[in-house]
Amino acid sequence: MTGSEMHDNGDRALDGLTSWSEDTYATRLSRLKRRRRDVLAVGAALTAFVVAVSAGGAAASIYNDVPGWLRAMIFTLIIVAGSGLAFAWMRFQEESERIEQAIEQRGDLATTLIGNRRLPRHADAFWIVGLVCTGLAPMAFLTAAWCAAF
Repeated sequence: MTGSEMHDNGDRALDGLTSWSEDTYATRLSRLKRRRRDVLAVGAALTAFVVAVSAGGAAASIYNDVPGWLRAMIFTLIIVAGSGLAFAWMRFQEESERIEQAIEQRGDLATTLIGNRRLPRHADAFWIVGLVCTGLAPMAFLTAAWCAAF
């Protein structure tokens, strides 16, 4: 079995869980690491979008031809998306470090159910806000492009 097959099997096993309260410490750590990778991937997409729309004369002419409120909406969505993703990543990272430290101190915790240990505070809310705003920012820019065209 290759490393990618083992990783894929682990991801599928995580997808089958219905509740974070059923996690072992090791499973929770895997979920948190996966969520951090997801946040980084969406952050990379947001960065690519920002670079694409801030470079060149086409974007500048679109921004010049649309109402100020639409430009403000695009920039606000980008800022909120970036902030939400950053806060989510930090929360997932903090919790990962706590669990890693607990497992290092007591190795038997890796297979112990985590139970009611709290999830990273507000991490999912930040993640969802970042994800939604990352999706809305390009749509707002597309709206601006259409407004500028007519």
